[in-house]
Amino acid sequence: MRNPGWAGAALIAVALAVTACGTGSGSSAGGAYGYGTQTTQATQAAPASPSSVSTVALKTETTRAGTVLLADNHGLTLYYYSADKRGSGKSVCTGGCATAWPPLAAPVKAPAGVRLPGPLGIITRPGGLRQVTINGLPIYLYAGDKAPGQETGNGMAGSWHVIKIRATTAAGRAAALKVSHTRVGPVLASSRGRTLYYYSADKRHSGKSACTGTCATAWPPLAAPVKAPAGVRLPGKLGVITRPGGFRQVTLNGYPLYFYIGDKTAGQVTGNGIGRAWHVIKIKA
Repeated sequence: MRNPGWAGAALIAVALAVTACGTGSGSSAGGAYGYGTQTTQATQAAPASPSSVSTVALKTETTRAGTVLLADNHGLTLYYYSADKRGSGKSVCTGGCATAWPPLAAPVKAPAGVRLPGPLGIITRPGGLRQVTINGLPIYLYAGDKAPGQETGNGMAGSWHVIKIRATTAAGRAAALKVSHTRVGPVLASSRGRTLYYYSADKRHSGKSACTGTCATAWPPLAAPVKAPAGVRLPGKLGVITRPGGFRQVTLNGYPLYFYIGDKTAGQVTGNGIGRAWHVIKIKA
C-alpha cells in the first residue's frame, strides 16, 4: 500500500427514520438478558414446526457493537425489545412496530460452538406466526438494516438492543483474509469475500481512526483478530488499534481497515474512490 496523501473525506450520513411502535413503546428496560440462565419458560411451548419448514442456522459476526447474533442467509442482525416482558409468552411489538421490527420466525438452531445468553424458545403471535425467543424474550430483525452485519437499530429509542455474544476461544479464532478478484483487479477481502478499504484521511501508524460516528456506520471497521491469506504477500504488516469503546480494529501497513455498506455481495468494490479518500487494497498477482 502506498502512503496516500491527505484528502478531504466526504462522510456518508446514514439517516434512519424511527418508526413508532404500538403498544408498550413507552416501556423502559425490564427484561435484559442474563448470561448463564438456562431455565426454559413454560409459556414458550409450541407445537413442533412442520417438516416442510426449513430450519435457519443462526450465526455470529463481530461488528462495531461487538460480537452479535445474526440470522438467516442474509446475515441480518437480531434484536430484543426491552418493553417485552421476559417469559410472558407474548410480544408487545405489534402493528406498525412489527413492520419496522419484523419478528424472527421459527424454527432456528443455535450456532455451532456458541453459547447463547439463554435457551431458544418459541411464542405464537396473533395470526399464528411462531416467533423465536432467547431467554424468554422475543427476537426481531430491523427493517433499517440493509446489509450483513449492520446494527443500525441498536439503542433505538433506548429500547432496542443487539444480542451480544461473549467471546470464547472458538469465537476469537483468527479468520483468514482472502484475495477477491474484482473489476479493478485482485483486492484484499474478508474471510467472507467482502472487499476491504483504507481511508486516506487516517494518519499512518497514528494508532487511531478518523472515521467515527456516522462515518463508521457507512464504513464499519474490520474487527481483530485476522490472519494473512496463505501464500499472499500483503503490502505491509497486519496490526491492531483499539477504538473508543474497546473495539479492536485491524490495520495494514499502519492504516485501519474497513468494509463499505454499499457492497452487498462478495467481490463488489462500490466504495472504491468515494470522496477520493476511500480505496481498495490491491494485491499484486
